[in-house]
Amino acid sequence: MAIKKITIRDVAREAGVSVTLVSFVMNAKMGKDGRLDCPVNPVTAARVLEVAKRLGYRKNNAAASLRSGRSHTIAFIISDIASPFFSEICRYMENVAYAAGYTVLFASSDENAEKLDRLIDTVIGYNIEGMIVAPCAGSEPVLDKALSYNIPIVLIDRNIEGEQYGRVMVDNVDSGYQAAKCLIDRGDKKVEMISYSLEVTSLRDREEGYKKAMQEAGLANNIQVHKIDYETSESSAQVLEIIKSAKERGVESFILPTKRLAMYGFEAMAELKIKYLSGDKFPFVGYDESDIYNLNRPPIPHMVQPMEEIAEQSFNLLQSMISETEVSDKNIVLKAKLVYGGSYRKKTALSSH
Repeated sequence: MAIKKITIRDVAREAGVSVTLVSFVMNAKMGKDGRLDCPVNPVTAARVLEVAKRLGYRKNNAAASLRSGRSHTIAFIISDIASPFFSEICRYMENVAYAAGYTVLFASSDENAEKLDRLIDTVIGYNIEGMIVAPCAGSEPVLDKALSYNIPIVLIDRNIEGEQYGRVMVDNVDSGYQAAKCLIDRGDKKVEMISYSLEVTSLRDREEGYKKAMQEAGLANNIQVHKIDYETSESSAQVLEIIKSAKERGVESFILPTKRLAMYGFEAMAELKIKYLSGDKFPFVGYDESDIYNLNRPPIPHMVQPMEEIAEQSFNLLQSMISETEVSDKNIVLKAKLVYGGSYRKKTALSSH
């Protein structure tokens, strides 16, 4: 037997008041003095709340948001919620949004524009007020759909053209440059990079920074960027094959520009029983933070991206765009930091550029 859904009319009838009065009570906010902020006698308001609780009435938030035009809900769509980089940003995003009274709908595009299209159709149906998106290849026409509904969009991590977007980006050219310069300053000449074949700006910019550092050091002939499949059953094996041939090719070290790629690097070296690629030097520069970087001896240098700041800045920027508050700059660029770990120190200071 189906259970009858309790409506606002049932509460009004049981409490002996009007539907309008019940609506006032159920939509009122609690004041600092612990009393409801609504034009209803406190005794009557308390009776309405008691009846609503006893009958099991639940306010229809979706209907309320349609009436008010405010849902205090945003969508956060990244490439892969299981990615260590994105999952950490999701955690910070949930905290900052909750503190501001917002709910966040999280979703993964899996680097698939068709899936992103379906996700956007879904979240629009929840009357979201804005979106924060790490766009995948082919995102432009999909995001145009959201813009056509006047939904503000802030891009993170990856960039696409268009003045209509807000942006919170990491200077990935600089991070790739710092990673390569760390190895070059140590004396390495044969430095290579393993990257994904994804056409996303964050990886392409890291590759560009690596190439810039190598060219400045007169090592342009040694530039080599290996492209592997993104998160397939073959990805780990592809890294294994690249590192397997590294010693034969005289490679001294690698830049592995994501945390997942760094983990593949550790797995490959363990499989091949390679402790270091050259002498007593660390084998590569990784990205983001991991306990395993410091467990290695010597420790693994790694680029740390400001995850918490990315979450805070992108949410604050989106809030300003939702409220149509004028902002001085919709394009925010943050810096990654090179962390050496343990007792390792570079031989020469990194140059600024």
